[in-house]
Amino acid sequence: IESVGIKEIIPRRMETSQFVRIQEYRTGSEYAGNRLILRTDPSQRDGFYFTLLLDTKAHRLPQGTIIIGEFYSKANADKQSHTFAFPPDRPKTKAVLVGLTGEAWPFDPEEDVVPAAWRFQIVGPDGEIFGQKQSYLWEK
Repeated sequence: IESVGIKEIIPRRMETSQFVRIQEYRTGSEYAGNRLILRTDPSQRDGFYFTLLLDTKAHRLPQGTIIIGEFYSKANADKQSHTFAFPPDRPKTKAVLVGLTGEAWPFDPEEDVVPAAWRFQIVGPDGEIFGQKQSYLWEK
């Protein structure tokens, strides 16, 4: 892999109930199925998510690939930066859900708070940037 295109990024707030699948009732643990979900706090599901739609299936990316997410929000004037590591076993999907959960996004669920600007980079194990995409405001 020499490059990965991020075709689209869909930001949205998501709650725990949106991740519960019927298999979870039987096993007691979260079942992601064919979804790849990366979170700042894996124990928390409530948060603000970005769905990255790639032009390559996630399982084809080399081991050690990461996503670096950078954000500005009205809650903090400083840039937030988080690194999300791809797990060793990945589903055959082109969609990756990247979630700001737990203390990384501690907002009241009743408020409609969204990041003001963001940028995502897909970085290979040797540090090469395979692809990136940012919001319109990031460029400003």
